[in-house]
Amino acid sequence: MRALLAALSLTLLAGCASEARLPSAEHRLGIHTARSASADGLQAMTDRHSGVRLWITPQAVLTEADVQLAEMAITPAGEPAVVLTLTDGGRDTLAELTRAQVGQPLAFLVDGELRLAPIIEEPVVDGRVALTGFDSLQEAESLVQDWNR
Repeated sequence: MRALLAALSLTLLAGCASEARLPSAEHRLGIHTARSASADGLQAMTDRHSGVRLWITPQAVLTEADVQLAEMAITPAGEPAVVLTLTDGGRDTLAELTRAQVGQPLAFLVDGELRLAPIIEEPVVDGRVALTGFDSLQEAESLVQDWNR
């Protein structure tokens, strides 16, 4: 009986440990470097809102794991936006990335879809970025809820 309880306890602990490693967000965020011209190793993507075609690095530089806080906002045009505050490490990575990529687009993918690709005009050193281009207020709210877990 004691051996059975010990085995059951280990099984439960292993289950808890494996659950802790699962991603906490349902929606995925990927912030990627991008180019406006084709290059080896880059993936072509088109922004469904603007129709702009970009070539994006396959590996995200930042993900939802780098989000410290996600907040709802409304743009001056009345559209929903999600303002992300990155972790300290995410802030440093974004600052380094945007310093090196001034004049190039920065691609924001949500669930693998290109949603926003602003041209980097100056380094972003405060670790805050705003995402726009959502289909609805509910979509933006869902992202905020997921990324604040």
